[in-house]
Amino acid sequence: MKKLSVIVLATLGLLGSNVASAAEHSQSLAQPNAAPVHYTNPAKDFLSSQLGLSPSDVEMLFKYHEKTVLEEFRNRDNLLFGNIVPLKNSSFMAPNTIGNQPIGTDYHLVNWDSQSIAAFKDTLGRVVFLMNTPEFRKDFNRNIYTVEPQSSVNTQIPTNYAQFKNYINTAAASYGNHIKAYVSDSNTKSAWGANGLLIQFEQSGINPAQVAHELMHSVGYAHDGVYNGLNDNIPYLVQTIISMNEDASNICPNKASKCDAHNVNWGEFYNSDDNNTYRPATAVPAWQSIALLGKYFNHVS
Repeated sequence: MKKLSVIVLATLGLLGSNVASAAEHSQSLAQPNAAPVHYTNPAKDFLSSQLGLSPSDVEMLFKYHEKTVLEEFRNRDNLLFGNIVPLKNSSFMAPNTIGNQPIGTDYHLVNWDSQSIAAFKDTLGRVVFLMNTPEFRKDFNRNIYTVEPQSSVNTQIPTNYAQFKNYINTAAASYGNHIKAYVSDSNTKSAWGANGLLIQFEQSGINPAQVAHELMHSVGYAHDGVYNGLNDNIPYLVQTIISMNEDASNICPNKASKCDAHNVNWGEFYNSDDNNTYRPATAVPAWQSIALLGKYFNHVS
């Protein structure tokens, strides 16, 4: 399988502070403003009503990943970020409510349209599901050592997934578990997240990598503003596990105490050699075919 070091590093090297990959989100989405579908199967209903996932995602996850679905269903009252989904209509903020929050250069806020609302609801549900998978827990615990203790001023860096989850859920509860999301019609390929579950996206850039990254900023995790190719901070570590690495335990070879950029292993394509239920990597954009995003949401229909 081919490494993605060149592809991913080139993409991310163009990005500025507090931003994530802004590849086009072309995955199937729920109908705009559609209410959750209610299922007689309680585990499927959990995916729809509690996580806000689309009917196609519900059926796919239950078909190919029933074990993980049932684990999350049993733990449904104690999921990481489990109380911020499904999104409330009041989460989609109008431009004139931004107040004194910085919105960035050339970033023009607009009212949410139905397609952007559907995209954010669907993507957020996927991200919350992925953050509660056993693979995410394993890779987070294996790689938290790469995060610099000073990478997030005034926010303690966790030593394991359990601490991470407890901090996030406590912080989210202190903000009423209520996301305040803004959207822009600009095309700067950037986004922002600020303490207080405040997130700002561009209409063309709502994707799991970006949502995961900005969620970390929205509960207080930071980085130095310049992406240096390393997973030495929480926002980029989480983004990498979800959307860049097939196995984030490969982020740094030989468990080095500090990663050198030229040694970072960015991940591998999922293809038909891995499992015939996955689409071949050549059939979809590379960013869809890698990492946990590819494993759980890239199945042949």
